Formats: sequence, structure tokens, C-alpha cells
Amino acid sequence: MKTWKHLISGLLALTLLASLSCAALAEEPTAKTEKAPKPAGQFSQWFPRFEQDPAAPEAVEAVLAKMGTAVRQSKTKNGVTATLNGAIWDGDTLRMSLTVKAPNIPEEVTGETNLYTEECSIALPEKDWKDYVRKDVERGFAEVGGGTQELVEQSIQNMLDMGQADYWNHVNVLNFPLVSREKDTLTFEVWMSFKDYLKQPKLTLRLENIATYEDGKGDRVTWHDGKRTGPGPKDVILKGPMEFTFQLENILPAAAYTGDVRITAEDIPFRLTDFEISPFEVNVDYEVLAPVNSIRVTKPGEPEPQLDQDKLDHQDVRKAVLKLIQGLWTKDGKYVDLSQRGGGSSMGTSPDGTCDGDVGVSYAYPIDPATVVAVDIGGTRVELAKLKPAAE
Repeated sequence: MKTWKHLISGLLALTLLASLSCAALAEEPTAKTEKAPKPAGQFSQWFPRFEQDPAAPEAVEAVLAKMGTAVRQSKTKNGVTATLNGAIWDGDTLRMSLTVKAPNIPEEVTGETNLYTEECSIALPEKDWKDYVRKDVERGFAEVGGGTQELVEQSIQNMLDMGQADYWNHVNVLNFPLVSREKDTLTFEVWMSFKDYLKQPKLTLRLENIATYEDGKGDRVTWHDGKRTGPGPKDVILKGPMEFTFQLENILPAAAYTGDVRITAEDIPFRLTDFEISPFEVNVDYEVLAPVNSIRVTKPGEPEPQLDQDKLDHQDVRKAVLKLIQGLWTKDGKYVDLSQRGGGSSMGTSPDGTCDGDVGVSYAYPIDPATVVAVDIGGTRVELAKLKPAAE
């Protein structure tokens, strides 16, 4: 589930690239919709990028609070004050609300500026980090059919040899998008992929050298031979270092189901096997019940591959996949239209004509997975109660 988002790193990634013949297709960004006013709830204020349900503004705050931890820690150094407001966690992605109040922030820094944050880092207690890495690598291998114990152990050791700071900045990247600027205050929504392998984990967020990029472009660093390269800091906004240690108290994980649902969408026959309803998106695993021409990448000057006329065109399948998830229904009978929302997908084809993958669509505002009763798949209402809850 959600293989389009799950990152497999290091030796494991190289091994898989050599053995798998599939194509991952990243899709369109979320469609823009008219935003409703924000309610007074603290988590809604701390995470302003989430929209509100116009019919029930208080519902979004309730959902965020179910997965939220109020941190409310402030540190001041060299006239700069950083405040870690809180965190929300759905068992897949950890988001942290951070504000930085500083004098002399360059005028060109706006709510969409990409800032240098490469020296900031996240850390777990050493034992917890080792447990996390082991579980994450083992999960990665399990998702692609397993691997030898020797390969698994070597991949784990490769990750541990990086050290925590580089692990979170290279493998499970720690992102610092700037949400807004108001005079001398910057608001960030710091986030990273963070799975629910640990119960109420304790983390330390370290801030150091938040600055503009020296080349002004804000391109993220690249990696070569284990070393980071790229533009460095120019105008330093927060020098630090500052550390914030907190424990995640709440989590609102996705609701997962398995089944055998067969539908036809855009004249393509599909079999749907796995459904995942998270607070922020719905994801579905699919198989195509008809032979599909294999995806092939040609080099410049090479002739286009001959397509089998008895097989479906993979481009037609791709378009149908992106229209699979149309909406969902909640317990109160409300229909949430997702037909114009964005997300991501993956599609793998084989020479024998088999084709499968997954597709996800994000919501405009958070929804409690427990309130979702059905999903609209290509115009067909799929009742979740008729599916089997997936084993944890």
C-alpha cells in the first residue's frame, strides 16, 4: 500500500532497481479550492495549510487534536526566538509546527521561499533509532517480496553507518517548507516520513543555520559518494543551535481494508484489493484484468516499440487509474467529492501483459478515518463494511 510514497534506500534501492521492471508515475499536485475561514482551535492555527470543512469547521480541529501533541516550547538565542508549537502524526507522516521570530529577515523571504535548512536535524534515542531503521528496512524488503537475511542485515548496517542526522536528511528527508511570513515571524510546517514503529516516541528537533541560499535558487543539496554538495547558506536568519525534545502523545492511523472488488472504469476492467483511509488521503491498490502493453523507455534515435493490438495501451490505463477515486461517504451521509483533487500513483507492467499498482487522492481537509463508510470508485459505491479489516 502506498508504494508511490514509500522510500526504499541505500543498498536495497539499488538492488530493487536492478531487478524490477515497472514504472512509477508521480501525479498532479492537489487542485486549488476556495478556502474557508479558520476556526479558533490551536491545531488548526498551528497548521494553517489545512483547509476547513465549510459545513462543520469544528470537525477539522477535532481530527487534528486526535493525532496532535501540544509542545509549546520556545528558545531564544542571539535575539532570535524559535517556538515549536505542536505536532500531528498519522502513523505515516509527522508534521511539526515551528515559528521563528528574528530581526533583519531579508525582504525577499516570502511564504514560498525555499530556505537553507540542511544543518537542521531530527533525532531519536539511539536504541529507538536502531529499532526504527531495522523495522523500516525489513518492511521495505517485505513490500517487494523479501530478500536474503544477509542482504537485509547489510542494508540495515548501511543505514546505521550514516548516522542519524544524515539518515533523516537523506533517507527519510526532513523537510522545512515555509508556510508564511508576517513581518519578522516565519511559520514552518516541518515534516518527514515517520512510520508508527515506536509507541509514543521521544524526538529531538535541532535547529541550526536556517538561512537563505547563497545562489538564491533554494535548490536542495544533492548526494555523491556519501557527501552532500550544493549551495550553502548566505543570510543567516537563525544561527542556533537550538534543541526541542518532546514526546508524541497521540496518533490517528489509517483504516485499512482488503477485498476483491471488480469494476470497470473508462472501459478498463480493474480488480481492487486494498483500501487505506488515512486522515489526509485515500489509497487503493489495483490490478488490471486485461493484458496491457508493457511500458518501455526508448533511447534517442531508437524506433518506438511495436504495440500488441490485443493488449490495452498503458497510457489509456494510466488515465483510467487517475480517475478511479471519485469521492467518499461519511457516516452522516455526506459525500466528499474528490474528483478534482490531486495525489499520486504507481503503475507496473510486465512483458506478459500483467499490470498493477496503486493510486491515492488527498482531501481538502482532514477526515477521521473512522467516519468513512464507503468510497466512490469510478462511479461505483464500495462499502467498507463489506471488506475485511487488514491485519496490523
